[in-house]
Order: sequence, then C-alpha cells, then structure tokens
Amino acid sequence: MRDFQEQTRYKHDSKIFRRLLKYAKPYQGNFIIAMLLILVDVALNSLSPMILGFIIRVVGTDIYTPTTKAWIIALIVAIFIVLLLIIIVVIYYQQMLLQTAGQKIVWKIRGEVFEHIEMLSLGQIYQIPIGKLVTRVTNDTNTLSEMYTSVIINLIRNLMLMIVQFIIMLVLNVKATLMMGITIPFVAVFTFMYRKMARNQYRKVRNENTNVNAYLQENLSGIKLTQIFNQEAKKQGEFKQNSRNLRNEHLKELLMFAIYRPSMYLLSMLASLIVIYYMGSHIVSLLDLGQVTDKDMLLALVASLVMLYNYANDFFRPLQNLSEDFNILQSAFASAEKVFDVLDTEPGIKDAPDAIELVDFKGEIEFKNVWFYYVEGVWVLKDVSFKINPNDTVAFVGATGSGKTTIMNLIVRNYDIQKGEILIDGIPIKKIKIESLRREIGQMPQDVFLFTGSIKSNIAFKDEEVPLDKVINASKYVGAHDFIEKLPEKYDHIVRERGNNFSTGQRQLLSFARALVYEPTIMILDEATANIDSETEEIIQNSLEKMMKISTMIVVAHRLSTVQKSDRIYVLKQGEIVESGNHQELLAQNGIYYSLYELQHK
Repeated sequence: MRDFQEQTRYKHDSKIFRRLLKYAKPYQGNFIIAMLLILVDVALNSLSPMILGFIIRVVGTDIYTPTTKAWIIALIVAIFIVLLLIIIVVIYYQQMLLQTAGQKIVWKIRGEVFEHIEMLSLGQIYQIPIGKLVTRVTNDTNTLSEMYTSVIINLIRNLMLMIVQFIIMLVLNVKATLMMGITIPFVAVFTFMYRKMARNQYRKVRNENTNVNAYLQENLSGIKLTQIFNQEAKKQGEFKQNSRNLRNEHLKELLMFAIYRPSMYLLSMLASLIVIYYMGSHIVSLLDLGQVTDKDMLLALVASLVMLYNYANDFFRPLQNLSEDFNILQSAFASAEKVFDVLDTEPGIKDAPDAIELVDFKGEIEFKNVWFYYVEGVWVLKDVSFKINPNDTVAFVGATGSGKTTIMNLIVRNYDIQKGEILIDGIPIKKIKIESLRREIGQMPQDVFLFTGSIKSNIAFKDEEVPLDKVINASKYVGAHDFIEKLPEKYDHIVRERGNNFSTGQRQLLSFARALVYEPTIMILDEATANIDSETEEIIQNSLEKMMKISTMIVVAHRLSTVQKSDRIYVLKQGEIVESGNHQELLAQNGIYYSLYELQHK
C-alpha cells in the first residue's frame, strides 16, 4: 500500500485545476452570475482615476464660476458615493454566491473522501496513521474552500482589471504605458520562480501538518499507557519536535512570500516612477518648447499625469493581490494533491464485475487449500481446508499467531487470499457482493468499539429503522438488559468515547447485542470472553448455547470452556490445521488440544 504522503503525481497545476473545476460544474450558474458582477465591479473601479482627472480639470479651468465648480464637484462626489454603494452591493451578492457554491463543493469533496476511505480494505487502512486520514478529510478539504470561494474569482477579477486598465493607459499615452511595461517581464520571472519553489514548500508544510495530526491522534488515544509508564516528558519532547518541524517549514514558506511580495511592490513603485518621470519630462519639455498654449491644455496634461499615475498604481495593485491569491492557490493545489491521491487509491477489496447478491443464504462455509499472507513470503495460513455446515457451531483454537483471527477476517472478506478457494453456500467468495456477504454475518470482536451516542444508537448502529423493541429483545437475549435497566436513562444513557464509562464486560455485552440485532445467519465470536469476568462469561455462555440452535456460529477462543460444546473444533499451529474433532474426540487424541485443556484445568 503506497503512502498518500509521498505521492506527487501531478506535475502540472493545470491537471489539478481542471479536476477541481469539475466539482464546480453543478454550480456554474453561481459562478457565471459572479462573473457578471465582476464585470460591473471592474468597470466601476476603472472609472475612479477618470473622475479624479475630471475634477482636476474642473477645478483649474476658468470656464466655470466658483459656485458652479462647487456644484459640479458636489455632483461628482455624489456620483462617486453612489458608485461605491453599488460596488458594495455587487461585492456582497458576489460573495454570497461564491460562498454558497464553495461550501457545497467542499461538502461534496469531503463526503467523497470519507466514503472512499470507508471503501478501502483493512490492510490499506492499517498501513496509514489515522491522523493522516483525518487531515485529508478535514484540513486539506478546508484549504480547498478558500480557493473556490475567493481565489478563482479574484484571479479573474484582477486579470480583467489589469487588462482594462492597461487598455485605458494605452489610450491616454502609448509611450508612457509601454515604458511602464518594461517591468512586466521581471514580474513574470519572479512569479515563475516563486511558483516553483512555493509549490514544493507547500507540499512539505502539508506533510509536516499531517505528521503532527497523526502523532497527536495516536498519543491521545494511548495517553493512558503514557501515564502508566511515566513517559509524559518523552512524549512532550517528541511532540515539540514534530511541532518544531512544522513551524520551520511554515517559516520557510513565509520567507518565500516575504521576498516575493515586496519584490512585486518594488516593481509596482518602479512602474509608477517611470510614468511620473516620463509624463513629468514630457510636460516640462512641452513647456520649454512653448507648445503649451493655454491653461486648459496644461490642465489636460496634468490630469493625464494624475490618471496615468493612478492607473499605474491600480495596475500593480491587482498584481500584488494576484501574488497573495497565488500563495493561497499553491496551498490549495498542495492539499488537492493529497485529497486526489486518496480518491485515486483503488480499494484493495472490491466487488468483481459479475458479483451477485446472496439469495436464501444458508451459511455453509468451505475453505479449499487456502494460503494467505499479510507480508509477502511470510505465510500465515498454509494449505488450510475445512467445511462448516449450516447451523453448526465450529471453534478454532491454538496459540497466538496461529491464524485463528485471520480465518475470521477471510470469511468476511477483509482480505483476499493468495492461493486456494473460499466458498460460501458453494459460491466463490469473490463472486459475492461484499455488502451482501457482510449483511448476513454478525461479528463480536475481542476489542469492542463503542461510538459516542446512546446505548440504543450503539446497538442499532445508529440505524433509525431499527425499532426500540428489537434493540431490547437483542439485549435480553444476550443478558445486557438487566444492567441497562439499572442506568438512569436506560437505553438513552449516553455512551462516552470508546465506551469508557462502562466496564469491559458491559461493553462486550453491548457488542454482542449489536451483532444480534440484525439477526445474522453466521455469527463470529473472536475471543469474545478473553477479557471479561466469570459472571459475564457465564451470561455470554448461556446466550451462545441459545444461538447454537438458530445460526451458524464460528468461535475463536483461548478459553476452552467457551468451545467445549462446539460441533467441531479445529486446532491450529503455525497456520496449519493439526487436529480436528469435538471436545471428547480431541481429548482422546492426547495431542495439542489435550495439553491446552490440561494446562487450563490445572
């Protein structure tokens, strides 16, 4: 399983950008209206220097009386205020449209990432720190939000504003505009260099951010052990180092931007100075040559200088904004790489094209010469063959690492085998739809996991269609009803994270009820009584005896008291079945099972 963190398959931003735009397609109406509003915004913003130039000409001319000038200026200011109000309204509706679309897009992407992670096999999930996956679903998708809500539109707005202003400047004075344009190649070079370096740096920042989240998630989950072994200081040091690495990468990122942004500002000031120098020299030259014949002509030249200066400043202001947008865009692209890497990872276990739904499921299971490994070459199961008939109770016993739990994982197809064949009701397991298969199988694992919520929601697995009476019946069946009824809120009693407000035995009983509430055809119990007290074990034993009559049951256990009434017991050693039979037959063989029984009996 490849590590998402190391993937950098997207060598060109255009590929990422095109893929991100596909998510925006359903909301293209919002973006089109926003674009139209941008046109209004650009047009109104481009009028400001013209209005200023007009005021200069009105104030300096002798055509109007002082009173008339005052009224004209007042009218212009009123028009300017109206334009500002229109711009405010335009920006408001533009942002509302973009934010609505952006949040819906990010909601969709986040949902896709979570759904895809759920489709990955256990083998894939176990090789990735959970903190990394959490980062993909939360941090990385949040980074994309700003790109959709502001960056894309701002990029278009700033580009349009620069184009419109450049055209206006050409109309006002071609030579001054072209001289100012000398700075543009430098802008392009600096931007290209910044883009290349910033992209790599953003990848490093995202990687370090992922490492911090992964470390935090793991150590908060295991904080009990940290305290037991008095390792708080060591863990604090490790976290500080991870956090320091993230800080250092952030500082490098900020350094790049701190160099790039002032460079853009310097070039903008240089362009403005070029305009002032050229236009000022031009006006002085005309005055020296006596070509300025009247005051109105001089006012027109001064007004052109003021307008060109303002347009030059306005021309580079969008460019500076582009640098900031570009900064956010690089961060978004770095996050998008991580998100798409998750989405592009093919699930290790998936339905075959001709997979079928199970109909009239009986619960017959057969292993034929099955070989399996987790790590290539290190066989966990070696040529394992057995058959479980419907409604039989079969147990697997053996030392830790002998392959018992692996067999359970293969029955529910958490993994695929390398050699041999597994049949369910005579059908190869790979030809059965995974959802259909797992719907008929209930599991009670050794490590019980309870979710935050109520007891009812945990037993029903938050399925609102499961009625309360069905939850109660399942709880009564496994012996959990009595302790639930003693709780203040009974079935509405709150379960804290991982069920840490319940004892191990109570959690096991709730897990048992959860497995039974859907009335499975096959019931798997993996070390279900390993960590519980004798009283709870007796309750579960009574429930097991009742279940033996209604479904196929597969039991993995170290405690032989749990398996003695099984129809058949398979003894595993180093991935091979070395003994089989019922309890009495195995004792008579005087082999491994007999030795285990004697050891536990003593």
